[in-house]
Amino acid sequence: MDLVILVCLVASPQTCREERVLVSVEQSDSRMCMAGAVPIIAEWAGGHPEWQISRWRCGSTSDSRVTRNFG
Repeated sequence: MDLVILVCLVASPQTCREERVLVSVEQSDSRMCMAGAVPIIAEWAGGHPEWQISRWRCGSTSDSRVTRNFG
């Protein structure tokens, strides 16, 4: 299960991209992904102050819309 985060540049809000982080390989329950999402989102945001989180969701690791993985 992946956490899919849509982020936009603070200096250029129309410039957005999708970021993904693997929450768990064996975890396929979206409720568990959502329950663990807030600390992951906070950690990502703290390390990327030039980006603003627009929205997020949990998705399948096989989703073909992967833009970039981060860890």
